[in-house]
Formats: sequence, C-alpha cells, structure tokens
Amino acid sequence: MTTRLLIPIFCSFFLLIGGGLGSAQQKPPQKPPQQGQQLPTDYEKWGKIAVEVAKLNYPDSKISDYQYKGREEITDKQSKDTFELRIQSKDRTFTAKVMILFNPQTESLLSFSIEEVK
Repeated sequence: MTTRLLIPIFCSFFLLIGGGLGSAQQKPPQKPPQQGQQLPTDYEKWGKIAVEVAKLNYPDSKISDYQYKGREEITDKQSKDTFELRIQSKDRTFTAKVMILFNPQTESLLSFSIEEVK
C-alpha cells in the first residue's frame, strides 16, 4: 500500500526537479545497440526513471543488469520505451520489465508500469 502512494509522489517530485535526482546516482549501464538498431538520443533519461521505479518497487534488491528493449511510437503525442532489468533479492533473481509512457513533443512522463517477466 505504501509503495503505491510513494510512486506518484516520486514521479511528481522527479518531474518538478527536472530529473536532477538521478544525476547524483550512478548511470545505468548502457548496452551497445544490436546490429541495425539505432538508439534514440533520449532513451537514457527514461532508463534512469525505469531504474528508479524498480528501486522503489524492490527496495532491498540489487539491479544487476539493464537492457533497453526499444521504443514504440503510439501516437504523435505518446511513445513507450521498454526496459528489462535483472533484479537480485535475498531469495531470488528475476527480470522485471519497465514500460515508460511519455509525450515525445514535451518530453513529459505520462505513466509507467512494472511487471515481473515469467
């Protein structure tokens, strides 16, 4: 219940300070683009948010891997970036998929979701 309250507060705070929270922390590791894949120039910004979302949802875990899976252009005002993160907790290691929905024209966050990959 508390995590559900913290996430909207975190997003509001993050947007108000312009993403400065992530700049004090270590950058997520970057994977080289796969053959023929061109990375958008702003994917790292959304990747930082994806890592922060995972940290909020799994506070006692370690993120050991980060992979940008791609961008989907939904409309001219909505795009979705997808990231997969390898998460290690005390009991298990698993993959979580984080999807960031944003407005590419204003570069504003619209929503995000996280789910464990089975």
